[in-house]
Amino acid sequence: MWHHLIWILVLWLLSGITTANQVPQRASEVALIGTNRTLVCNITSVELTVWMFNNKDQLSQGLTIFTPSQYALDVRNDDTQMALTVITADEDDEGLYSCQDQGNPVMEFILTIEIPPTLKFEFSNSIHSTNGTVDVTFTEETAVQCIARGSKPLVSLRWEVDGRGAVGEVATNNSRDDERITVSTLRYIPNVGDKTLACITGGQQVVLSKKVEAKINVMYAPKCSLLISNETTNEFRLFCRCEANPPPNNYGIYVNDSLQSTEKEVFISSQSPAVVFCNASNIIGADTTDPVELGEFHVGQPISGGIIALIVCVLILLILMIALVIVFLQRRKVKKHQDSHGRTLATCEASKIPLPVGGEQGKIEDMSNPSSVPLIDQSSQKAEPSEQMNKEVTEGKGDPSKESPQKAEPSEQNKENTDDTSDPSKVPLMDPSSQKDVPSEQDKENTEGKGDPSKESSQRDVPSEQDKRRMESETR
Repeated sequence: MWHHLIWILVLWLLSGITTANQVPQRASEVALIGTNRTLVCNITSVELTVWMFNNKDQLSQGLTIFTPSQYALDVRNDDTQMALTVITADEDDEGLYSCQDQGNPVMEFILTIEIPPTLKFEFSNSIHSTNGTVDVTFTEETAVQCIARGSKPLVSLRWEVDGRGAVGEVATNNSRDDERITVSTLRYIPNVGDKTLACITGGQQVVLSKKVEAKINVMYAPKCSLLISNETTNEFRLFCRCEANPPPNNYGIYVNDSLQSTEKEVFISSQSPAVVFCNASNIIGADTTDPVELGEFHVGQPISGGIIALIVCVLILLILMIALVIVFLQRRKVKKHQDSHGRTLATCEASKIPLPVGGEQGKIEDMSNPSSVPLIDQSSQKAEPSEQMNKEVTEGKGDPSKESPQKAEPSEQNKENTDDTSDPSKVPLMDPSSQKDVPSEQDKENTEGKGDPSKESSQRDVPSEQDKRRMESETR
């Protein structure tokens, strides 16, 4: 039994030694000055939990708080956590906070208080500043200081020009922590397009970056050019155009080295050659243009841009009109060719009609012209001998050398048809489809008479009525 008691005593002593040598958990906390900060500790007994400050000041016992104006307690997660809240933390609240459970340290918190700085620009006496705008000079080095005061811990500073990192020399001077001052100096040469200059803080955890910004007014001397025009009259318009900041307050336009005007615009006669130039100045500096010689090329009234545009428009209209005329003539030519081709086809069709042999020369010439050939109805047309043919037959009677191959005696109907063919208006229209392979009565008679000497001789000996009348008139 005594052995059991001894073992229990040994185990109790060992557990006490282990607890006494237990190392608490440690964490770092940062609070912005003037705000609340809560520290949470894991516990096993609410009544036996104690909060200490810097290991010497007891802040609470269980749920009892000794300085309620500065701290607050609450229990969380079914009495397994106890939270201590530092109310409106200030620099005096910065330090070590420890949580003890049943006399043993469980957790420790190192609380740091951060203080934001006050930030501003400082300029040398040579730089003028009005209403937050800084006047700087182009091509001249500018020195600007950014000062951060009262920060805890000390902050870092950086520069920006128009939202971009500034190009230039930066020197930073951090003073002692008790003075809490950081100074940064920027030396750079402004560009004409620079608009804003900014100084930005960094290096703090809970304090957001602060920025101080100033507008930049980059001043520069005039840069001038002389514009010469002559569009409407026989006068030159001389215009001295200058870019400058601030704007030029003095202008001068010179003609042949003589001051012509103190304004930035003047008109001079273009009847004689001249040498012209201009200058301008402001508080930063001055500029003079190169001399321009107005020779014979300038005298008179040169073509202006408006006149050139008008000429181009007229040329375009002329080209369009010519193109339209060409298109119209081409279409007219094509149409005429089509009409001629149609008439040629009609003539070719009409040329297939059997015509009297030995017709008058004038009729043959008329038929050579397609437009004068009348259309003939093949169904009603028969091959008929003409008057000339009949005359040749009659005159050649009894003379074998003058006998015409065509010996058929013309009938009264043939005479009428012959007379009708002399008048184109009386010629009936012919159906080309019916003209092919349809022989006339005369063709039939000639065909029948061929090879029969008796019929051929009888045809020669029988004169027509017209031949009889002609013979009677000759007898009288």
